[in-house]
Amino acid sequence: MQTWKNAMPADKQITQTINKIFIIRQFFGSIILSPATTYLINNLSGLTDDEMSKTTKFTMPIVFGLFSLIIPYLVMNYTIRRAFSTLRGDHEGSKIERLLKIPGQLEALMILCAILGSTFYITVPILFHKKSLAPIPWVLSTTLLVLMLNFINERLIYERILRPFAIEEFHKHPKAVIRGTGFFWPRMKWYLPYAFGVFVASTLMLSTTIIAKQVIITFDDLNQVMRTDPARIGEHISQVVDVVVKRAAFPLSLMGGYLLAISSIAAWLLARRQELGALSVQEAIEGLASGSPKLPDWISTDEIGDLAGSTSRAFEKLSAFSLSLGESANSLRGSAERLGSSASEQSSVLTRQAAALQETQVTAQEIKQTSELASQKAENVLQQTTRANQISTEAVAAVRTSLEEIQEVGQQVAKMASSIQSLEKKTQQIASITRTVKDLADQSNMLALNAAIEAVRSGEHGKGFGVVAREIRALADQSIRATNNVNSILLDIGNAMRSTAAMTTKGYEKVELSLKGIKGFEGSIQQLSSIVRDNADSIRQITAAVTQQNVGISQIFQAVNDLNNMMEQTMGQMQTSEEASTVVQNVADQVSGLVTSYGWKEAAERARQNRTT
Repeated sequence: MQTWKNAMPADKQITQTINKIFIIRQFFGSIILSPATTYLINNLSGLTDDEMSKTTKFTMPIVFGLFSLIIPYLVMNYTIRRAFSTLRGDHEGSKIERLLKIPGQLEALMILCAILGSTFYITVPILFHKKSLAPIPWVLSTTLLVLMLNFINERLIYERILRPFAIEEFHKHPKAVIRGTGFFWPRMKWYLPYAFGVFVASTLMLSTTIIAKQVIITFDDLNQVMRTDPARIGEHISQVVDVVVKRAAFPLSLMGGYLLAISSIAAWLLARRQELGALSVQEAIEGLASGSPKLPDWISTDEIGDLAGSTSRAFEKLSAFSLSLGESANSLRGSAERLGSSASEQSSVLTRQAAALQETQVTAQEIKQTSELASQKAENVLQQTTRANQISTEAVAAVRTSLEEIQEVGQQVAKMASSIQSLEKKTQQIASITRTVKDLADQSNMLALNAAIEAVRSGEHGKGFGVVAREIRALADQSIRATNNVNSILLDIGNAMRSTAAMTTKGYEKVELSLKGIKGFEGSIQQLSSIVRDNADSIRQITAAVTQQNVGISQIFQAVNDLNNMMEQTMGQMQTSEEASTVVQNVADQVSGLVTSYGWKEAAERARQNRTT
């Protein structure tokens, strides 16, 4: 079921188009076609003029009103409005196909209406007057050929009226691929032979019809003459031939002129159609060549229509390609500008990098020299560390020897302290003996004193004893004095020995402390020796690392030299890139100017406006 939507043009314009086509149909049907078909029907029906006139007065209004006015108008209105409408399921180009099929559809429908009208027009009188129905097929065949010949012109005129709408729709959908087949889709490869065949068949049919009609009439007269005057048969035959020629000359000339005029008009319309189509395609191609591209103002069902469609699709693709090329050119120009700007910035950056690289090269040279010096210093430090390791080993041995000697001194001091202590004991013993001697001296002194007292008592007998007593007393006094001296000396010796013992004890303690300090110093010396050995290993590793670093710095120095050379090459390539960027920008400007000069943007804008409207 069809769905009527907004038509392509306004309803008023559709109505005007329908009226225009209907007027042309009435012009061809009433002025050009009706006299010929009426003449043929009247001459081929076998009815007299009086018999035809009796029925014409009520058949003609029906034929004219129904088959020439009402049905044709209704058919045209439906067919044309349907073609202009948008139907459910339409694809791009469906409306164009319907518009292009209208002339063929109207031709077929109008021929059908004319045949129906002619059938009614000839059948009613024959049936009314009870004549033979045999002439009807011949009349309808001849009438059909005349209608087919006449409708070639009408079809071309209909197509010409509807073509602007089809072209407008075609410009809205230039990519549409339009395809059709059948009688409603004429192609020149068969339509020209068809038109020629219709012309030849119409000429033969009309000529045969006219001559046969006159021959039949003349032979009726000849039969009457032969029955009345058989002796003059030859003369009458000659007269019959003359009469046939004379009677057929005017109808043949009239119908021949009619057929020639119709055929000439059809040939001219076909030629004009081909010319207009070819000119439209030519103008489109010349517009492309001159830089003003536009779509062909042509669309039809024939080969030129295909050419116009192919040209339009080619233009559309070329337009898309050109617009894309223009956009690409603009993008390329922008990219070239950005590339040029980037190249300038990169050139500036590379210049700074080159300067920095030169400074890096100088610094690398200095680092290389410093690394070589560090390598030499590392070797010297390694030698000194080896010497320090030897010295620390000797120091550990010397400390151990000193420790052993100090331990022996400590042992001797301990022995000396022990001897002093034992000597102090002996001194105390001597002091004890001295006290005993003093006690004895005191007792001797008392005894001497008592002896002296007794000697005094004894008188002379006691004088010798007194002398002895005095001597004993003198000895006792000396013993006391000697004892006091010995005590004093022993006291001094005891004090000295106590002091010596105390000093020896303190010395022993200091020796012990010294031994502890020396033992701690030995551990420190051993730790120092271990640290020196570790430092020696580290110095060896550092020396190896510095050696490798020296090799690496040499490689870095070589790499910096290579980078410097590469930087010089890059600077040269960057200059070449800037030149290439300028060339690319110039090419982009030329391409963009070329695309702009062809006006593809204006054409695309017009096509877009056509599609929106």
